[in-house]
Amino acid sequence: MSKIKLLEIYPIDPCLEKVGGIETFIRDFIENIPENFELEIVGIIKKDSNLKLREWQNINVKGKNISFFPVIYVNNPNVRTLIPLIFKFTFALFLCKNKIEFKSRIIIFHRLEPAIILNKVKEKKVLFIHGDIRNFKNKYCESRWSKIANLYYFLERFFINSMSKIFVVSKKGCEYYKIKYPNHASRIKFFPTWYNANIFYRADNINRKEILSRYKILDSKPIILYVGRLELAKDPILLIDSFFIINKRYPGSQLVIIGDGSLKPKIIKKVTLLSLKENVFFLGNLTHGEVAKIMNISDLLLLTSRFEGMPRVVLESLACGLPVVATNVGENYLMIKDGVSGKLVSSWDPEKIAESAIEVISNNYSHNKCIETVSIYTGRKVILDFFKQIELLANESI
Repeated sequence: MSKIKLLEIYPIDPCLEKVGGIETFIRDFIENIPENFELEIVGIIKKDSNLKLREWQNINVKGKNISFFPVIYVNNPNVRTLIPLIFKFTFALFLCKNKIEFKSRIIIFHRLEPAIILNKVKEKKVLFIHGDIRNFKNKYCESRWSKIANLYYFLERFFINSMSKIFVVSKKGCEYYKIKYPNHASRIKFFPTWYNANIFYRADNINRKEILSRYKILDSKPIILYVGRLELAKDPILLIDSFFIINKRYPGSQLVIIGDGSLKPKIIKKVTLLSLKENVFFLGNLTHGEVAKIMNISDLLLLTSRFEGMPRVVLESLACGLPVVATNVGENYLMIKDGVSGKLVSSWDPEKIAESAIEVISNNYSHNKCIETVSIYTGRKVILDFFKQIELLANESI
């Protein structure tokens, strides 16, 4: 039996540990791809890579062999540039699309721009929309599209019809799309985020002192954790304001920040202003394995986002038995159950956020109950469901 061929179009270097939700998304797909599928990726490579530009080559990722076609070099994919990477990638894709075989493949997109370039390709196409697209008009959105959101919505109408399936990683966003495009509602489906159960789990025998020592975190409680980009959408300044209040209640409390972003200098300045330098630890970007270890020794994950889709970090935290306090945005309500796995806060008032955090910390939430709330979102369950749907799609006539 011939294999189902998937062609993934996204500016990713599968061999490189770039920080980002879509990158993790694709790597987990690679790890869990069934034997009856064959994956090809059109992506990017760093300038010092041993791979060849604009040539197909076989690479091994997560123990799986895939075909890879890089269309452009990048210096550092984790650094935002004046011209967005997605635009550079799309232009490079346009220049060399004649070298890419599309026939008899299901083409998968994670962004609008490449989909526009390949709009005339007649093969079956799948689009992932990572979040609620209405957030482009949120003043905290850092996407370049936020300044010309109406243009995005205008362009979207012309390519949405060519998609065989549209997966929206936001339940509210999915409902919005079904209303906006009623003629295509049957093609649109909510697709939940997942966590990798091989990495994120409760490790009761973890060496707490060794972890604390490795990252130079003080051996005192409570340890409050933040994992994410230091950008406007996550409102890390509100995080610091909330922690300042928590620290008054628990003078030995610590805030561990994992992640990086353009707001880091402003956050450091705020931390200094509030005399919290001895209580706040910046660890930068870490591997998923390292994040999981720190989750296992922490007492609370705290998120103050202005908007979200279905944040993976919430699933990962709860899978490690770590309760979460977060603003009531996106699909947080699907994962965070008040009084069971944490608390949702329907406010961006630091006093109210701190109040909720203090309540959760002082009540010693059950690790097992946190884990139970996300048991349906393991990567294997969610991803295998996706491949079943793609298998059905492959057998449909165009």
